[in-house]
Amino acid sequence: MRSRHVLLAVAAGLALADASIVTLALPELLRELDTTVEGVASILGVYTVVLALALIPVERVQRRVGAPRTAAVGLLVFALASLVAGASSTLPLLLVARAIQAVGGAAALVAAFALLEPSGAAGERGRRLWLGAAVLAAAIGPALGGALTELFSWRAIFYFQAPVAALAAVAALAEPRRDTTPHERAQRLPAGPAIALALVSAALTAVLFLLVLLLVAGWDVAPIRAAATVTVIPIAALLGSRLTGDAKTRACAGCALVGAGVLALAFLPDAHLLWTVAPQAAAGLGMGLALPALGGDLLPERDARDAAQLLVLRHAGIALALVVLAPIVSHDLQASTDRAKERGVAVVLDAKLSPTDKLRLAPDLLNGVDDDQPRHGLRAALAAGAATIDDKYSDAYDKLSERVDDTLVLAVGEAFRTAFLVTGALALLAALSVLPRQRSQALAAAAAAAFVLPLAYAELHALFAPDPVTLQDPCEPRSLPESGGLLGFAQDRALELLDTTACKAGSSREELVLALADDAARERYEGQHHVDLGPLSAIAKTLLG
Repeated sequence: MRSRHVLLAVAAGLALADASIVTLALPELLRELDTTVEGVASILGVYTVVLALALIPVERVQRRVGAPRTAAVGLLVFALASLVAGASSTLPLLLVARAIQAVGGAAALVAAFALLEPSGAAGERGRRLWLGAAVLAAAIGPALGGALTELFSWRAIFYFQAPVAALAAVAALAEPRRDTTPHERAQRLPAGPAIALALVSAALTAVLFLLVLLLVAGWDVAPIRAAATVTVIPIAALLGSRLTGDAKTRACAGCALVGAGVLALAFLPDAHLLWTVAPQAAAGLGMGLALPALGGDLLPERDARDAAQLLVLRHAGIALALVVLAPIVSHDLQASTDRAKERGVAVVLDAKLSPTDKLRLAPDLLNGVDDDQPRHGLRAALAAGAATIDDKYSDAYDKLSERVDDTLVLAVGEAFRTAFLVTGALALLAALSVLPRQRSQALAAAAAAAFVLPLAYAELHALFAPDPVTLQDPCEPRSLPESGGLLGFAQDRALELLDTTACKAGSSREELVLALADDAARERYEGQHHVDLGPLSAIAKTLLG
């Protein structure tokens, strides 16, 4: 029986930790399915929403037909849908498979809880197994998702889940049916803890979603390294779950620590992974404190109906976060990409390189920034360009490469900042919703961390982050590259003409150059600034090719 219960708990843990496992595949899905940030967010969102909607109905079904059969059918549905998800070649098909997965996952979760919660002494063992499987799944989820994605592909994540679920379905059928009587219900769940559970669950899932996108898509970190990095959160959660004390104090302090860690992530100084460790540790420790205190202590989790209600709260919060944050990240990524392009143009135009080198480099660098993984594309373009640079310009090219890379990293950080700030605010609101009347040292320490850690990271960002490229006023005099020779002289005069034209149009020189390099951008520029750029086409050919 124990081996069957372990297998059931593992399968339930996979369904429960779906977000932490699948999140590591999102950057690869972003590229392979040629979708958007909202598109990859919907891969998590559809599962989350359908799971939340299905939990209460399938819990009623399991009371009528029994937990063993409900678990078996749910796990088989989950396994088959996982195979379809792994074989999907389009986003709509993948979303349909994810929705079916969620229905099976909901049935598996509530039935597994019922099977792991028999009466008597075994009940305590079953509860420990349920909680332990959930925490362990969260701990190994990122590493598992990252390893499968890098060693095979994103499809391996779903193919891996299918046999585990199928074996657990067989184990569920071997379980005897237990007739259970639901506990007496209060009229409603206490509002404060319920709000806190939804908000902190939203914050934790959102920060994992955002951090993985930042690391893999933004910073060009390999999926398996990103998986190892984000494992800091669940490891710290394991430590936090072992701490004891008043439930409301643990819940409030935990939510405050989650908020502190997430807010600090908004001010990472540069793309070194070590900067993420302290914020993740704070968020993970808070997770370990808050979730057990909220679910089971402040909110009842006595039977499958209770478990279903708490799971609904958690996944409703997660769905809300994805709906709110995905458009923010998408918009900010586009805006930051545009800023990065303009700043990159400024670096290239001001570099002490020959005009012919700039002619080759500028289009490639701009295309790199347009890539789904902008830093990966930029690095590839810089590496290719280095082989074409004359030795006498190698020092200038190295400086340009470092400056352009710093510029892109800053732009990526800016793209995620608002989302991290919103997510951190959700966790702090969760802390306020369960603020105990009696203060304690633990609560004071958590409040101090919520205040000090983000401020410390904001100061570290100010001290160590690279200086942003300043787009100078084209109406003001500026230094010219003065690269020498006839071409250098012609280039300096062309740059002066660009400044003059941009000044009259009321734009930056860099915005003008981008318009000259792209027909769609040119059309927008002419419509916005009411100018005709036809006479400057020769400049675009000279400077950008």
